[in-house]
Amino acid sequence: MTSNPTFDGEIESPADFEAALHSLLVAALENGVNPGGSWEYRSDGLPSDWEVIVTELRSRDKGR
Repeated sequence: MTSNPTFDGEIESPADFEAALHSLLVAALENGVNPGGSWEYRSDGLPSDWEVIVTELRSRDKGR
């Protein structure tokens, strides 16, 4: 597996964050990595550590 990071560090709005998250989730799925579950991020030098929970939603088509 190779790494091809595309994040350029420019997140200035919630829309930018959502676009970066979209790219990350799509890249994970395309490379066979299941992004679902709980992910811990232990920061180095930032004031907070984080836990991110990714939950797969039911397809909009299947929900109706």
